[in-house]
Amino acid sequence: MTIKIVTDSSVQLTAAEIEQYDIEGVPLLVGFGGDLIADTAVSAAEFDQQMAVSPILPTTSQPPIGDFVTCYDALTKDGSQVLSLHLTETLSGTVNAARQAAKLASGDVTVIDTQAADRGMSFQVLTAARMAHAGADMAAILAKIAVIRQHTKTYLFVDTLDNLVKGGRVPKLAGVVTNLIKLKFVFELVDGKLKFYTRGRGKKALIKAQAQILDQLADATRVEAAGISYVGEPSVAEAPEKLLQQVVPQADLLVARTSPIIATHTGVGAYALMFYTVD
Repeated sequence: MTIKIVTDSSVQLTAAEIEQYDIEGVPLLVGFGGDLIADTAVSAAEFDQQMAVSPILPTTSQPPIGDFVTCYDALTKDGSQVLSLHLTETLSGTVNAARQAAKLASGDVTVIDTQAADRGMSFQVLTAARMAHAGADMAAILAKIAVIRQHTKTYLFVDTLDNLVKGGRVPKLAGVVTNLIKLKFVFELVDGKLKFYTRGRGKKALIKAQAQILDQLADATRVEAAGISYVGEPSVAEAPEKLLQQVVPQADLLVARTSPIIATHTGVGAYALMFYTVD
């Protein structure tokens, strides 16, 4: 039985990957105080520029349940199964909308919370798509992506807490104090939740934390794939990209501007390091 892969627009995939593996994406919604639009309707670069000058934080929303139902019914009408993989539940209600839609859809749909985001999420999506194209069954795919989920690391380097404060993910007082003394923060995504990793004053603190993380990578058995996603100017990713290429030159690395959905949470100047290892 054919298995078709569905994900959402917060994932970091190239156009070539989407086309090669027939991956279906359901867009999340975003807007600046007015009507919400599909985040795929605006380029990530345009969104970053608008967010940098906007006096208000963009608003985001998960896809309507009906969008998922329509997608699932279209893909399963030939008897195929659907495997739908989504952004961690702690950052978005997308996976819950997908779960509700799966109950309403006419076909066989399995929904997974990847407990990841951005390129870290794509490690599971791409593996599932490749295995599905090779004829693997659902049980085998689910077993494999569960392993990847356990071996994926994501570190978020935040230049300012403004967006995280406005989005309610850190206390307002923390944001005020941080900006006054120019503290920079690094978070790690653990079991789908943002956890404090380290902090320090100025950009040098971010560089030091980055070096420590990459030292860990050098000791890893093998880094299969890695990603660097950023918000704002491409120069934000230049230093971490050079270091990552030096430490793990064998890794399949994608450097790209993140989606409007992720950018809304992190703010301009943020970037993330994502990778997964294999034994």
